Amino acid sequence: MAVAVLSCIAVVCMLIDWWAVHTDHRSVERFAKPAVMLALIGVTLVADLDPTSLRPWIVGALVFGLIGDVALLPHVDRFLAGLAAFLVGHVLYIAAFVTISSSTPWILVGVVGLAAVVWVFGLPIERALRGEPMRVPVLAYVAVIGAMIIAGSATGRWPIVIGSLAFAASDGLIGVGKFVQPAADRRIPIMTLYHLGQGLIVVGCIAG
Repeated sequence: MAVAVLSCIAVVCMLIDWWAVHTDHRSVERFAKPAVMLALIGVTLVADLDPTSLRPWIVGALVFGLIGDVALLPHVDRFLAGLAAFLVGHVLYIAAFVTISSSTPWILVGVVGLAAVVWVFGLPIERALRGEPMRVPVLAYVAVIGAMIIAGSATGRWPIVIGSLAFAASDGLIGVGKFVQPAADRRIPIMTLYHLGQGLIVVGCIAG
């Protein structure tokens, strides 16, 4: 019952946040955005995970996702702090996925997805940052995202595979908007992909 209630809260908060982003209601967004992650953390704490040893890794990744979310709120706007928080979150996800990895055809899906992410987002960002001091940390971040996609695909759990790719695409859109071509209308797909990514990863860790 608790899992169902918290899951519903997470979905409702996602919808509210997407509406707030679409309508530029930033006073609503500042509460709805972190509320999504708090609800997902609650789900992870009370759900039966498979295996239960995943819990600290997933909770930790979600906590750092929450920190990153707050850092990237328009009224906070701490990009580097957000980048660092999400980087730690990705590393924690990798650690979680490695513990449940298996030989699976889903790895091919991950490789194809990673190639698409690099082609669509990584290469334009790399070209835009040539000669810039941010180039090395951003490329390191991209490398960690790539490792997360492959590790997620190796689990053989389709929600984690799709969730990892959605999360990476969200990060890619942020990077393109920050370094290549700013566009305010990207915030809606960024948040949609991000929330779906985080939510699907949690779903993929729950025992069936």
